[in-house]
Amino acid sequence: MRNDSATMDGTVQYSILGTVRVSRGDTELALGPPKRLALLSLLVLRAPGPVSASDAVDVLWDGEPPTSAVNVVHRHIGALRRLLEPGLLSRTDAEHLARAADGYRLLVDTSTSDLLRFRDLRTRAHLALKDGHRAQAAEHFVEALRLWRGPVVADGTSVARHPVFTSVGHDFVATVKEATDVVLASAPALTEEVLAALRGAVDRHPFDEALHSRIIAALAAGGRQAEALQQFETVRRTLADELGVEPGPALRAARQDLIRHDLPPADDRPVVRTAVAGPAIHLPADCVPYTDRREARNRYRELRSPEDAGNSPATTIVLCGMAGVGKTTLAVHWAHRTADDFPGGRIHVDLQGHHASRPPLGTTEAMNTVLDTLGVPRSGITDAAALEVAYRGALAGRRLLLVLDDARDCEQVRPLLPASADCLAVVTSRRRLEGLTVTHNAQMITLDPMTPQEGRELLEHRLGTDRIRRERASAEKIVELCAGLPLALAVTGARALSRPRFPLASLAAELQDSLLALSSQDVRTDTRSVFHRSYVALSAGAAKLFRLLSLHPSCGITPKAAASLAGTELRTTLMHMAELTDHHLLAQTLPGRYTCHDLLRAYATELCSALDTAGVRAQARARMFEHYLYSAEAATALLAPHRGEVVLPPPRPGVRPHEFSGSAEAAEWITAERLLLPALAQEVRHHPHGETLRRTLNATLEISPRHNGV
Repeated sequence: MRNDSATMDGTVQYSILGTVRVSRGDTELALGPPKRLALLSLLVLRAPGPVSASDAVDVLWDGEPPTSAVNVVHRHIGALRRLLEPGLLSRTDAEHLARAADGYRLLVDTSTSDLLRFRDLRTRAHLALKDGHRAQAAEHFVEALRLWRGPVVADGTSVARHPVFTSVGHDFVATVKEATDVVLASAPALTEEVLAALRGAVDRHPFDEALHSRIIAALAAGGRQAEALQQFETVRRTLADELGVEPGPALRAARQDLIRHDLPPADDRPVVRTAVAGPAIHLPADCVPYTDRREARNRYRELRSPEDAGNSPATTIVLCGMAGVGKTTLAVHWAHRTADDFPGGRIHVDLQGHHASRPPLGTTEAMNTVLDTLGVPRSGITDAAALEVAYRGALAGRRLLLVLDDARDCEQVRPLLPASADCLAVVTSRRRLEGLTVTHNAQMITLDPMTPQEGRELLEHRLGTDRIRRERASAEKIVELCAGLPLALAVTGARALSRPRFPLASLAAELQDSLLALSSQDVRTDTRSVFHRSYVALSAGAAKLFRLLSLHPSCGITPKAAASLAGTELRTTLMHMAELTDHHLLAQTLPGRYTCHDLLRAYATELCSALDTAGVRAQARARMFEHYLYSAEAATALLAPHRGEVVLPPPRPGVRPHEFSGSAEAAEWITAERLLLPALAQEVRHHPHGETLRRTLNATLEISPRHNGV
C-alpha cells in the first residue's frame, strides 16, 4: 500500500547526458555516494529494460568485486527506492523502481528520461529521412543534440569509463554526424547549432577525421572559407604531430571542395552538398531496441578484422537466409554501428529482388541511387558504359559501406560491387549467391533462425519484461511455435500489443492451429505473402517438390526419399533440392540429409492441399511408404541375414529405395530413421499392402545394429 499523505508532488526527471541529476518538480534530489549514483545511472541507461544484480556488480566494481557486492547493490536499491518514493510502504506498489524477473527496472519514458528522449528524437529523424522529409529530420536531430550537456555520467566516477556508458557517447557522435549531413543539405538555418555540437564532439574525439571534415563543410556552408581552410591546416598538423599520418580521403575531399569552388556570398550561396564535403549517408532507421544475433555478429567481426595478419578484410559479404529471418534488419544495424569505419559514407540500396509490388531494381537505377547520394553530377552521361565509369570513379578512393539489400541473383549485384579494397559491400539475399564467392571472393554468412534465448529477448523488447515474466511458459511456447523466425515473432508481438488483456496462452493456441495467426493486411509483414514471394521464384519441378515434402512425416529427408515422394529421377530431384536450398526453402544439415523450417512446412502443407489433387497426394504417400519399406527390407537383409524370407510385392514406378554397400551403412540408415519408422508403421494402414509394410518396418526396428557387430 502507499501512504497517500506521504506522496510527493511533482514528476521525477532523470538526466544522465552530462552530470547525473534527478529532480522532483523544482527540487534536485541528493543521490548519495558514488556507487549509488553509478547504479542509478545504469538503471537509467538500461531503462525500460532490467538491470540484473550481476550486471550491476560488473559495472560498479572495476576489478575483483568483494563478496558482499550483491548485498551492497541490494542496499543501494533500497536507498534509491526510499529516495524516489519516500511514502512507499510496499515495494510491490513501486511506481519508480520495480522488481524485474532478473533484477530491477526503472519505470521511465521519453517524458522523464533525457536519454530515452534523445533516442526517440533520433528514431523520429531516421523515420522522417526514410519518408523523404529531410527538413523535419533535421529538426528532430538538432532537438536531440540540444539535450546533450556533456559526456555521460560526467561526475568523474570510475564507471564513466565503462563501455556501457561510453557507448552512449558513440551514439552522440554518430548523431552529430547524421545531423550535420541532413542540416547542410536541407536545413541550413540550423548550421550554427550543429557546428557547436561538432566542436563539442571533436573536443572528445580529436582524431575523428569525419567530424573535422564536417566542421569544414559547416564553416564553408556559412561562408567562412578562410576559417574552414584554417581548420584543415590545424587538424593536418595534429595528425602529423600526434600520429605521424596524413589526412584521409574525407578530409582531403573537404579541402579540395573548398579550393575548387569559388563560393558566392552567403545569402546567394547554394547549399553545399554534404556528399562531397562529408560522408554520404542514406540508411533506413535502425531497429530500436535491437535483438543481438550473436553468431552472425561474431562472424562479421572475424571477416572485417581477420586474425591472420596476412589476410585482408573481406570487401564483399553475402548475408543470406530464408524469408523473414532478419537479414535487412541485421545489415542496417551493422551499417549504423560502423560509422567510424567508413568515413566516406554508408549507403543502402533496396534492390527489390523479392518486393511485394515492384520489379527488381535495374543496374542503371541502382547506380544512379548511389551517385545521387554521393552528389556526383552526371551531365553528359548517355549510355550504360559511361555510367559505369562514373560509378567506379565515384567509389574509388572512398572508405564506403554499400548495403545492397534483397538481391535477386548474382547478375543483379555484380556490376554494383566496388573494386576498391577500402570499400565494403554487404549483400543480403534469400538466395545463396555462391557465384559471388567464385568471381569476387565474397564471404558468406548464413543467418539462421534465432536461438530460443534470442527469441525471448525479441519478445521482451516488444512486450516488456514484466509481461514475459508473468507468462513465461506461454512466451517460450510462442518462441517455439515461431521456430525462431524474427518476422513471425514480431508479428505475434504486434498482435499481443494490440490485445493487452489477452493472455499469451491464447496467442500460442492460435499459432498452434495454422499460419492464419501470422496473417496481416500488410503484404510486407504477412508471413504467408513473404514466403509466397520465394515460392513463385521456383521452377515448376522445384515448386511441386516443395509442396510434396509437406507429406513427409519428418522435417528431415534424404534425396532418395524425396525422389520417391515426387516420383522423379534421382538426378532431377537433386537439382530441385539444390534449387530449394539456394532459395533457403530447404537446408542441408548433414551430408545427404535435408530439413525444412517448421513454418515453411506449414506453408507447403497449405499449398499442397490447395494445388495438388487428392489422387496426387495419395500416390506420393504410397511411393514414400514403399521407399521406406524396400529400404528397410534391404537394411534388414544385411543386418539379420538368417531371418525368414519376406516376399514383397514389386514397387510401383517412381520408388527409389536405398541400396546399401554393407552392414555399416545399413545400420547408419536405421539409426538415422529410428524416430521416423514407427510413425510410418502407424500410417501405412491405408496402403493396399499396409499390413506387410507395417510388419517389415517393425521388424527393422527390432534390429539393434550394436548386436550385429556394427
